[in-house]
Amino acid sequence: MTAKIKLNAASGGGSFSLQAPSSSSNNRVFALPDVADGTIATTATSGKILQVVTATSTTQTSNTTETFADTGLTATISISANSKVLILASHQMDVKRSSQTDARGAVKLLRGSTDIFAPGSTKSFGIEGASGNLVLVMLMTMSFLDTGASTGSNTYKTQFRVTSAGSSSQIRVCDDSSPSTMTLLEVAA
Repeated sequence: MTAKIKLNAASGGGSFSLQAPSSSSNNRVFALPDVADGTIATTATSGKILQVVTATSTTQTSNTTETFADTGLTATISISANSKVLILASHQMDVKRSSQTDARGAVKLLRGSTDIFAPGSTKSFGIEGASGNLVLVMLMTMSFLDTGASTGSNTYKTQFRVTSAGSSSQIRVCDDSSPSTMTLLEVAA
C-alpha cells in the first residue's frame, strides 16, 4: 500500500502530493508551525535579500592627482541588526597620460569615510609598456560584501585617482553622460 496525501487545486487542475518513503530507514518528519490564528510568522533566513537601493550618476568628474577624490557616485541604505550589505558598482571611465610608458588608475569603495575595498597595490587598472598618448576606456565593475555595516543608515561611495601625476594624467567617469550606478542589497545574516 502506498501512503500518499494529495491536494488538488480549486481550479486549473494542478496538484501537490506527499508520499512516504518505501524504507523505514528513510523516515522524515515535517512539523508545521504552532500558531493560534492560522498565520505563519516568518523570519528572514540567511542570505535572503531584504531590500535593494539603487543610485545613478551621469555627472562627468575627473581627477589629475594621486590623491583619491569622490567620483560623485553615492548611495545610502538603512539596514536591520546583523544584516550585511552587498555593493555592486559600475563606472564607465577612462584614464589617460601623454608621453609616458603607462597610464594607470585606482578606484576604491568607502562606507562613510572608512575604506572597505581598496586596491592592494597602487593600481586597479591601466595600460603598461606602450608609448605615446595613452587612453584606456573601460567599464569598471566591482562587488563587495560588507559584513561590518552597522544597524541603521550606511552611506557608500567610490573614489578614484591616477597612480602617477604629471604628463597630462587624468582619470574620468561619466564621459558623454555615460551612467555610473551603485546597487546596495541588504542581505539577511
